[in-house]
Amino acid sequence: MKTRNLKDYSSGWVQTVVSIVGLLFALLVTFGVITPEQSAEAQPLIVSTLTAVSGIIAGVIALVGIFFKPSE
Repeated sequence: MKTRNLKDYSSGWVQTVVSIVGLLFALLVTFGVITPEQSAEAQPLIVSTLTAVSGIIAGVIALVGIFFKPSE
């Protein structure tokens, strides 16, 4: 079995959260809290928001890496 490192966990978090949100929406539709149309409209918004958050986090990490590069 391959051991996992931090990069393995950080690269797939968006897909994991999108799957969890999809499951949550499916449950809400099943119990009649929201309609299927509302779920279909909300899912692309959630995906784009999570992708944007992921990009912002990656950008901040890159900037921190640039400004706080260890001296050689």
